[in-house]
Amino acid sequence: MKNSLGCALAALAALALSAPVARAGTEVINLVEWEGGRLPPVYERSAQPPLNAEDILRLSRGGFAPPQIVHMVRERRFAGNASAEGLIDLKRGGVAPEVLQAISLHALPPNRALTLTVELSFEGASREARRRHLYVILPDGPRERVFTADLGEVLAGRWQRDVLVDQTDPLLPRQIRRVTFSGEVPLKTYGPKTVRVFTSTRPDILTSADIPEADRRDVQEFSFDYPASSPRRDCLLQVRYKQDAAVPYRWHTVRSQLLCEWD
Repeated sequence: MKNSLGCALAALAALALSAPVARAGTEVINLVEWEGGRLPPVYERSAQPPLNAEDILRLSRGGFAPPQIVHMVRERRFAGNASAEGLIDLKRGGVAPEVLQAISLHALPPNRALTLTVELSFEGASREARRRHLYVILPDGPRERVFTADLGEVLAGRWQRDVLVDQTDPLLPRQIRRVTFSGEVPLKTYGPKTVRVFTSTRPDILTSADIPEADRRDVQEFSFDYPASSPRRDCLLQVRYKQDAAVPYRWHTVRSQLLCEWD
């Protein structure tokens, strides 16, 4: 009996010595205590693009049983408005409750930002610009997000993404300098958006209401529909300038375009 008690006490002492001692402000968790814990569900994902609200309505009205649609949502996920408002719209369209529950569980996270890449191309050798302030104005609900670049600073500097693109042809040799900047833009309200792009001599424009009349005729507008959720959130703004043949510091906007990828 004494031998058994002695062995038990020795084992407890060894366990106490081997167990980590928690310091103030820390917590020590024994992973062995997780034995038998519930594992997260594993879903087999499809390589097909996510379903959207139009797809769900079409499947529901096309004779597919709710369990079939639920399985599709689990496999492909859902890209769209899964807020209370969006689910109410789907319910009014005749979507079954179990499908709505699957959408709520497997919807992609809502879009809260996009990656904006701005590609500036300069055809000419001048390092100066008189109308030097490029503006990109993007609405986000009641506010406007204003992005600006000093073209004089861009032309005079050297940048990480700063290359010369040779567009020489047999009759007209020329090189175009291309400078690229990229960053994440907060954008929290979805739906139709109109982006305004222009160049001005003024450095203090804070809203579209501040755009001078002299600059308004040259404002270029680009519209896109910002989805509630999507696999990708990438936009590319390309602006091309050409140096004036007579006045070296004058740059003309030759072309600009906005391309966005959501799928």
